[in-house]
Amino acid sequence: MINQFTLLAREACKASIMIEGLTGKGKSGLAIMLAYALEGGFKEGATDEERANAWKKVFAIDAENRSLNLFVGIPASWGGTYGQFYGAQLSSDDGYAPSNYLALREAAIKAGAGTVIKDSITHMWTAKGGVLDLVNDIKNANPRMDNYRVWGDPAVSAEKQRLIDTIRDHRVHVITTVRVKEKYEMRYNEDKRSNEVISLGEQQLQQEGLKYEPDLVLHMVSPGSAKEGAVKHPVARVIKSRYAVLTEGDEYEFTPQLCEQIRAYLNDGVDPETLLDQQRQDYVQAIKEILDTNTSAKAIWNVLKADAGVGDTKLNEIPLTVLKSLYSQINV
Repeated sequence: MINQFTLLAREACKASIMIEGLTGKGKSGLAIMLAYALEGGFKEGATDEERANAWKKVFAIDAENRSLNLFVGIPASWGGTYGQFYGAQLSSDDGYAPSNYLALREAAIKAGAGTVIKDSITHMWTAKGGVLDLVNDIKNANPRMDNYRVWGDPAVSAEKQRLIDTIRDHRVHVITTVRVKEKYEMRYNEDKRSNEVISLGEQQLQQEGLKYEPDLVLHMVSPGSAKEGAVKHPVARVIKSRYAVLTEGDEYEFTPQLCEQIRAYLNDGVDPETLLDQQRQDYVQAIKEILDTNTSAKAIWNVLKADAGVGDTKLNEIPLTVLKSLYSQINV
């Protein structure tokens, strides 16, 4: 029996990073920079061969009309140049279903990927073959179905779950980019006695609440550049962080040194149970907010719990895998 015991150690952790921002704010550039860093490109003392090999471990799924091709060989914000990395193109001919992104990720892993970039995952939600497109098809074919029955259709539920599954993978680092847009609302101003347009701020063009899944969410402030030899590092604000090296609410210049710190932090080991518990608490809070504000969701909550086999379990005691499924069903 004594031979069953081994010395325990902290485990290296694979990154799950989401970068949001307006078009042209530098999401793709920072995603590539971070991917290169995670593969050791900025590691102190790395040889030229090791730096070249780091690029060969970066694989990207490009849904932005071959925009990633434009980076290869151009000056980068850290003073070097973007190397050659692997890419696969998704188009409207293929369809942007989450299952297609997952299939390409599997192909990347089989080909030796260390980091997989998905640029962008907005298409999984809004574009042809995405979740909303599938929902519209079902609504058109079944006009009498209510909203919850449409979103509860097995095909829709499966793609929504796959969308969540695209955000992380225990075998590779995963970096996703997502577009945002400014959202407005019409409100009545009592003082002026008239309606006025109020900005609600920038919001992701993606399934609401998907930000609960990644461990690090960055909002682009300004892109990096290297025009005329003048290096300017990309700047991003930390929206959410489960990584001790980055603080929520702070803005950072993403220098090679900072990117290397992130790699070293993950490589030195992060307690996976700590990250998973933080993620579970995020989903608990998200479900609470839905139940507090949506009477229809509250009415079917106990039914969904019973169907999932946790009818008598308190919300904060439900396992993470079940919470994800319940959140996917109730967040419509």
